[in-house]
Amino acid sequence: MEPAASPDDLDDLAAQLARQREELRTLARRLITVQEDERAALSRELHDDIGQSITAIKLSAVALLGDADPRYVREVAQEIVAIADQTVAKLRDLSLLLRPPQLDALGLEAALRWQAGALFRGDGPALTLDVPPLPCRPPREVELACFRIAQEALTNALRHAHARHVLLRLDCDDTTLRLHVEDDGRGLARDRRDGLGLITMRERAQQLRGRFDIHSDDRGTSIDVELPLDPA
Repeated sequence: MEPAASPDDLDDLAAQLARQREELRTLARRLITVQEDERAALSRELHDDIGQSITAIKLSAVALLGDADPRYVREVAQEIVAIADQTVAKLRDLSLLLRPPQLDALGLEAALRWQAGALFRGDGPALTLDVPPLPCRPPREVELACFRIAQEALTNALRHAHARHVLLRLDCDDTTLRLHVEDDGRGLARDRRDGLGLITMRERAQQLRGRFDIHSDDRGTSIDVELPLDPA
């Protein structure tokens, strides 16, 4: 029989665990900053450089269609136009995913509806959205944190929960923005309960002095987030 750990050993273990948790939180904060910077830069690059280049290819191919007589050249040019159209559409979708313009132009409600519609197209769980117009527009950093948390929660529910129904609810009062996402799936696997996705969601909320709670069992998973409208 091994001897019981001494109080000093337990204190050392607790201190080590606290340091590791703080290091993990620091890593998550850095990851969030890097992710947002990279997403913004990549979104600009896709729109300004690659998108314009592919559009130029399409215009050249269209001009070729008007002058070319050989059937083979015409067929190739038609293929170029079709590929260019498909690529531009894919790049547009990717740019929207990285930084949806709805979030800046129309606000959080429109961005959440767009994201939910983009994720839950076709077969899969039924999605219920309870996203009424908010009484006031939250600060930009609060909108962004709420959107990213909802994006991660919906993606997890769609890919991992094996759910039949997913609910997203958003509401707000004078001081707090609240997000609720739940599914009726099989719950989180143990190896996912400390995963980077959950850590990042929690850290986004805590950075704004908010609250992040998750409950998961074999009847499904629910996530509740509260973000103060004045996080300073």
